[in-house]
Amino acid sequence: MTELKKLWLYLRKYKLFFFGALFFIILNVLFSMIPGYLNRRIIDDVINGQQMELLAGFLVAYIVANLLRAAAIMVQRFFTESLSQNMLRDLKQDLYDHLQKLSFNFFNNNRTGELMSRMTGDMEAVRMLFADGMIQFTRAIFYIVFVMAVLIPESLKLALVSLALSPLIGFFAYRLGVRIKPVFRQVRRQYSDLNSTVQENISGIRIVKAFHQQCYEMEKFDEENNNYFTKNYSAAKIWSKYFPIMEFLGGTSTVLLLFYGGRLVIQGEITLGVWMQFNSYLWMLIMPMRMIGHIVNMFSRTSASAERIFNILETEPEIKNRENALKADRITGEVEFKNVSLNYGGEEILKNISFHARPGEAVAIMGATGSGKSSLINLIPRYYEATEGQILIDGVDNRDYDLQNLRAQVSIVMQDVFLFSETITNNIAYGRPGLDLEKIKRAAEISSARHFIEEMEDGFQEVVGERGMGLSGGQKQRVSLARAIVEESPILILDDATSAVDMETEHQIQQALEGMEQRSTLFLIAHRISSVRNADQILVLDHGEIIEQGTHEQLINNKGHYYTMFKEQYKEVIDEEEIEERWVN
Repeated sequence: MTELKKLWLYLRKYKLFFFGALFFIILNVLFSMIPGYLNRRIIDDVINGQQMELLAGFLVAYIVANLLRAAAIMVQRFFTESLSQNMLRDLKQDLYDHLQKLSFNFFNNNRTGELMSRMTGDMEAVRMLFADGMIQFTRAIFYIVFVMAVLIPESLKLALVSLALSPLIGFFAYRLGVRIKPVFRQVRRQYSDLNSTVQENISGIRIVKAFHQQCYEMEKFDEENNNYFTKNYSAAKIWSKYFPIMEFLGGTSTVLLLFYGGRLVIQGEITLGVWMQFNSYLWMLIMPMRMIGHIVNMFSRTSASAERIFNILETEPEIKNRENALKADRITGEVEFKNVSLNYGGEEILKNISFHARPGEAVAIMGATGSGKSSLINLIPRYYEATEGQILIDGVDNRDYDLQNLRAQVSIVMQDVFLFSETITNNIAYGRPGLDLEKIKRAAEISSARHFIEEMEDGFQEVVGERGMGLSGGQKQRVSLARAIVEESPILILDDATSAVDMETEHQIQQALEGMEQRSTLFLIAHRISSVRNADQILVLDHGEIIEQGTHEQLINNKGHYYTMFKEQYKEVIDEEEIEERWVN
């Protein structure tokens, strides 16, 4: 019930809708009881009492009661839908906003499909409780209260007999809730796994087809689908065990009423009209009792879904602002690493990294795959937090900056290029909506993207497909680079951002970056020597450590790891003797 209490916090904002729904549910119950009372009067006064003149009035009252009940149901539905939809909107917004605050590690450990299922399936389960479950539960309570308030004064003995089996029905409903909630938790978890399988398959469908793995993917989906079926089947078995018992007990209550109530009529303790009223109202009691199982089922589903939603909402971001965090208008771009180390998952990713980049300098980072290059640059805007040492930006520890302010000073082109299904203009101006088109074109020119963009049918208004579908790898990289350049940030990070372009285009991009009026401090991750040779300093990483550091000429002269990479990449065009003559003193 803890999750349901948390949901109440979202309902409090819409108390008008809640109490409005409550009021019209009560009216619905009261109006639905009028026909039972009229049946009694028709039998006792009109039929047995021969007062035929009353019949027309009773029939009119019958019609009016049904009309009023229909109106109450209509307004009640408006209030419950307004309540559930508003609450769902707020809950979704809070969950989405909270996801934006969570650190990279959270998304590394949670699959996209699972997060999507919490935004969709789990949210809908919560909504249904307040759109439908609340009506059923509240109506059941008031039926019991109002019906008993009418029946007990008429015949206490008959009322007690009619409700004799209610404690048993309540017991089995409680047992159903206890048994079925953990199963529904498994169902929701398996639904996430199934959703993740579908999402991953559709996202990677080209890889699946390229490697002829359709059969494997179908078998994998079949396994997850069967697991989902098995979990739901387990819930159905529990439901089928308890629900018939509650149905049987509800039906038996009718038998008790017929038997005992009939005797009371024969003995003259109650009239036939009273017995008919009892019979009519008993069904109003039995109906909620029969719905208890469904209500418990719905509450269990909602509780399991709410638990999964609040698990995310209660996950604290690993990286947060310090108290009185600093906000800088614009930094100069000076960056210094002092004995920085990074541990993740018990593994040491970076070890004792130290270097100093002055404003406007270009720092190249090289190394084998897995050497820690991307991890190093991700520490600058605090996508991850260093476990040891300091990262100073303009002489200030980067943890002392306001997080949003810090990241606004850093533009990054990530290794995994992502473009939105939007116009090229909106993709480039993503960080600066409404930016002047001339500035967008200038950024595209610097990134060597303007020419191919203007050749497209709609030019800068061309809509690219999902994840940049329709563009080549090199074109996507250049659009992504333009998106970073247009920010004009003091620090620009390129994580292997020109790997998919030819060397001539790469050279043009480098010259354009160097020729910018307001030059950023550049951090460049690359594998090609041609990409880094003009950098002010080059860092060579191996297993998370800087093993070499210096300019291109210095590292060639050192004849270390960088020298070996240089020979390997240029062996087809420059022999070793020429390298010695040209580069080594």
